[in-house]
Amino acid sequence: MTSSTGTFTYWSLLGLSPGSNSEQVKKAFKKEAKRWHPDLNKNSKNAEERFKWINEAYLVLNDPKKRFEWEIAGRPGFEIKEFSQKETSGFSEKAQSRTNNNENVFNSAEKFLILLIACFMFFLINAFF
Repeated sequence: MTSSTGTFTYWSLLGLSPGSNSEQVKKAFKKEAKRWHPDLNKNSKNAEERFKWINEAYLVLNDPKKRFEWEIAGRPGFEIKEFSQKETSGFSEKAQSRTNNNENVFNSAEKFLILLIACFMFFLINAFF
């Protein structure tokens, strides 16, 4: 069973071990989606946030191409934020904290790709001038 807070990967969010087959992923998704559906949790912000991550986990783990790309990226983890009852602007706060924390904006593979593109552009520009 998954916990309500902490750092997760898509596998741990669905309560599965890496390498589970598509039938196990589908079964775990249905179980967790039902458990965290916002309509069944009195429109809780926590349940809504968790439900979004569960859907994303299913979309990635159920598609072999997306799963491969995610695993190549090092199976990045994420945190699920707990909302207080007073908190209503969770999305804007998440976007603000993500842009303020530069280390979470790009992962290492994305940084390497940006470096390669910059080098290519540098050499391309120098070749014409």
